[in-house]
Amino acid sequence: MIPYSRNRRFTGREHLIDSVKRLCERKGHNRIALHGLGGAGKTQIALEYVYQRASESDCDIFWVQGSGVLRFTEGFRAIAQRVQIPLASAETEEEGFLLSIKRWFEGPESGDWTLVIDNADNEEDFAGNNSPIAKFVPQGPRGTLIFTTRSRQVAFRQECERIGVGKMEEEEAQALFSKHFGSWGRFGDGEGQIAAMILGSVGHLPLAVVGAAAFMVETEILPSEYWAIFRENDKRMKELLLEQFSDIRRESGMTESILGTYFITFDRITKQTPTAGHLLRLIAFFDRQNIPEQLLRECGVEGMDGSIQFHRAIAKLTGFSLVTATKREDKTFYELHRLVQLSIHAYLLPEELDKWSGTALGVVSRIFPKYEHELRDTCESYIPHALADLRGLLDPNNSDMLECLSYLASVMTDLGKYDESETMNRHALEVRGKVLGPDHPDTLTSADNLALVLQYQGKYDESETVNRRALQGRERILEAGHPDTLLSVSHLAIVLGRQGKYGESETMHRRVLEGREKVLGPDHPDTLKGLHNLAIVLEHQGKYDESEAMKRRALEGREKVLGPDHPDTLASLNNLAIVLGYQGKYPESETIHRHGLEGREKVLGLDHPDTLASLNNLAIVLGYQGKYAESLTIHQRALEGREKVLGADHPNTLRSRNNLVILLRCQEK
Repeated sequence: MIPYSRNRRFTGREHLIDSVKRLCERKGHNRIALHGLGGAGKTQIALEYVYQRASESDCDIFWVQGSGVLRFTEGFRAIAQRVQIPLASAETEEEGFLLSIKRWFEGPESGDWTLVIDNADNEEDFAGNNSPIAKFVPQGPRGTLIFTTRSRQVAFRQECERIGVGKMEEEEAQALFSKHFGSWGRFGDGEGQIAAMILGSVGHLPLAVVGAAAFMVETEILPSEYWAIFRENDKRMKELLLEQFSDIRRESGMTESILGTYFITFDRITKQTPTAGHLLRLIAFFDRQNIPEQLLRECGVEGMDGSIQFHRAIAKLTGFSLVTATKREDKTFYELHRLVQLSIHAYLLPEELDKWSGTALGVVSRIFPKYEHELRDTCESYIPHALADLRGLLDPNNSDMLECLSYLASVMTDLGKYDESETMNRHALEVRGKVLGPDHPDTLTSADNLALVLQYQGKYDESETVNRRALQGRERILEAGHPDTLLSVSHLAIVLGRQGKYGESETMHRRVLEGREKVLGPDHPDTLKGLHNLAIVLEHQGKYDESEAMKRRALEGREKVLGPDHPDTLASLNNLAIVLGYQGKYPESETIHRHGLEGREKVLGLDHPDTLASLNNLAIVLGYQGKYAESLTIHQRALEGREKVLGADHPNTLRSRNNLVILLRCQEK
């Protein structure tokens, strides 16, 4: 009694079929659950297995729907007719009638049998021995039960051996597509490669593969045309994936679209575990990968007041395979399947989309840690989710969004991600200038932040222009000694030094140092930064003794106030080593450079621009001492890193390339 014909287009999944066979061949009563995300092909695997089993033995095969009591009852009535059990004459006798079929399975007359309970997804129907469907599921000494289910809880409560069903392998997905669309080999002009990209974009999920092929066949378009629609924008992508298609081997009444297959699961989760439904909606507006557990634990969605509620909610989502968990370095991260994310966006009403996208931005803004070098990895793990929240929310009247954007840009600068920071700072400056006016403090802060990142990128002329604009604005609305005004003076002084305008730079640096000592005190971190910056411009003018004295004072103060591993302390180490090198004190310079490099690698990471600067500077002082082999190795590493991180045309990259040429010439001599 198999309700569907054999699927002649069934492809691959041999290891899953073998797992089912292995578990079904055991003596006694067997219970197996094919468990996984909707659209993963659980029903098709069960169907292929029972056809293989029917052809190899005299085992009786039965198939019922587990999607609801009415469908299950219809299936049991059909079995009763087949095995000649008298039908119930009235509704009041129906429970006894269904129990009689259960007893038949459990008795000796039934012989060897396999019963498939398909789409057993509603946990309430299988929660316990007295649940609406579970109380009629046979046990006994023999026979095999195969459940197909999206719910891990159903598999657990029914004491099944669980077989996880996930995406297809790439080759399997391509073979399945070919059986529905046509021969893969007949593709020309890159169509096969484009088809492979389409299958990868839908996660090699069988239902999505079949649905995409069906749309192309029915509309007579090539993969390249489908791909163009798919990539146009999120709205077009969702429309494409919501297209209905026919699958004659699916339960009647089941939604036959790629995204629509998940809607019934969302309905059930929302009804049975509202907190899990809220959490799922929130997750859908983060970046779908590498979602930190802390972000979800502290999100504050309705009904999730502690760790117990969190674990119940996340277990519900992982149990339905909507969300998967991974462990890295003792930390848990979650991932949402791309199709599930798109499906949630299609499922929600427009007002719900606005509500949850705003909620997600609020959560990230509240929880995003203040950047400290000790929290570098944590900040990096939050960045993709903040970016995902900001997409589509760039409302010029949304002050919270602009504040989040501006803060995120500053974090990007601290992490050495200058191109991303520039884009964000430009947008924040443009919007704040239009909405708040050119001399609003927030607008001037955005200008100052943009000027700083332009300086880090080596765009010195534009940085000077933006710096002067920010400084002039702050001098108009603030006092000359205000910390924000002095910050703008400091940033302008630095970029002037980068351009070789040392006299003007020195004058401004002395103004900053004098103002900060007066307002903040001699040991304040900003005062020490002013001292450090003045020492650098003195060094550029050949005033090495005065520069060294100032750098030692700045280093001593930073070690005391900030600690030995703070990035500013490490910057002082690097710059003290440089001036010692200019004075010919090479052994001491080398020792300090190595110490600073070790600290930056540990604190900032191997590819941070400051780490690459330390590599470059150590290589130079090694060259001065004739240690050419080690110097060459380190120069090459610095150059490769700068080309990768800063780009081939950045001034620091060009300096590295020039330093390497100079070293090679010295070796030739």
